[in-house]
Amino acid sequence: MEENNIIQVRNLSKSFGDLQVLNDISADFKEKQVVSIIGPSGGGKSTFLRCLNLLETPTAGSVIFKGVNLCSKIDINEQRQKIGMVFQHFNLFNNMNVMKNLTIAPMRIKGKSQEEAEEKAMSFLRRMGLEDKASSYPSQLSGGQKQRIAIVRSLMMEPDVMLFDEPTSALDPEMIGEVLDVIKQLADEGMTMLIVTHEMRFAREVSDRILFLDGGKIDEDRTADEFFDDPHSPRLISFLEKVL
Repeated sequence: MEENNIIQVRNLSKSFGDLQVLNDISADFKEKQVVSIIGPSGGGKSTFLRCLNLLETPTAGSVIFKGVNLCSKIDINEQRQKIGMVFQHFNLFNNMNVMKNLTIAPMRIKGKSQEEAEEKAMSFLRRMGLEDKASSYPSQLSGGQKQRIAIVRSLMMEPDVMLFDEPTSALDPEMIGEVLDVIKQLADEGMTMLIVTHEMRFAREVSDRILFLDGGKIDEDRTADEFFDDPHSPRLISFLEKVL
């Protein structure tokens, strides 16, 4: 594996029946890099992200994570522990309070003691300003609070990479900032992240690099400043004119 490449994608394609959503994508992602994935709806962004931890099984190609081909016969659940994922709709367990949501996986999967898991969870909750929500249930939280809890739940597994699938798209506008602030903080701390987002200003501010995905292909792959200040592809230029 090339030095510092944590994920290597080679000739990745994904079809659903006759519909080809991803078409022969190859890309490398380095450790401690923050990459935003931008593009029109239906361009394949979320499918691409879900293929990286095999929530969607690629039709062809390979995803190599830390030297391991995830598309080969391996224990994918063991690898997924190292790849955190945060979804649009939080996916918290509604029948468990916040503390239980945060500690169940580290205790069951990583063998942490209850005391150790709860201590770590409280440390994260304090950092998020949510320590008073430890015994609350998801139904008692705002959308922004739920999404921050969902981020903490991923961090509890000590992942090497975090994948964010449009983490603010289900939030009211006033709650978006509190979630983006958490992601910025993780970026500052050197967490490797791939983020599918519609938040252009945020993408420019936080990303080392931005991919423009359209029609199942990477149409442009540039640094954040180049992406916005000097777009090359006519399709990207047209897209940016509509969204900026």
